[in-house]
Amino acid sequence: MSPIRVAILGAGGFAREVLWALRDARAHETNERFEPVAFVELHRRSEPLKGLPVLTLDDLPPDTYLICGIGGMPEIKERAIRTALERNFRFAPPAIAAGARVGPDVTIGNGTIVCAGSIVTVDIHIGSHVAINLDCTVGHDARIGDYSTLSPGVHVSGRATLGRATYFGTNSCVLEGITIGDHSVLGAGAVATRDIPSFSLAVGVPAVVKKSRNDPLLDMKSIAHSIPTPTSA
Repeated sequence: MSPIRVAILGAGGFAREVLWALRDARAHETNERFEPVAFVELHRRSEPLKGLPVLTLDDLPPDTYLICGIGGMPEIKERAIRTALERNFRFAPPAIAAGARVGPDVTIGNGTIVCAGSIVTVDIHIGSHVAINLDCTVGHDARIGDYSTLSPGVHVSGRATLGRATYFGTNSCVLEGITIGDHSVLGAGAVATRDIPSFSLAVGVPAVVKKSRNDPLLDMKSIAHSIPTPTSA
């Protein structure tokens, strides 16, 4: 079986980690291997990155699959992915890094990556274009919406629901049965012990909503300054 030729959308720190993961990763359920061929940014670079060219979407053959290597705020990731989808690019099947474990009856959407050290247990649904970074855990019957990002060390307990385009800072936790609304941010080290409404920034132990993200696209800069940035994002 030929490996899946895949380009990594983005060329920052998390994109380099995705490259590392893809070299030994297998596709969820099919066990197909991946062959990374390029990084993709808005502007082509003259120098290669980690031995691969840095290209634009215009440079890629249309049969190249993509996987997202943007580890920051989900709105940035979603905007880049939508641009690629509008250009009719396809996204790779979900990639499970060597050293990650995914249990039975887990569904995962295309373009998602589960990084090394993470454990996804049983009867879980994970959407498309989700980044589950290093050493995360996701408990039974959890639901994770499209475009969400789990930074290193995030723990999601059983039956929790994480909405679309949610962001979880390093070492944050979501307790059992808790719902995090769409486009919400849980700060680094925070513990969600009660439901968090959509478009919220919550921090602390227990997590308390500090502000409403009325327009997440305009508010990304202030949100980024409110949360310690994971080194792998």
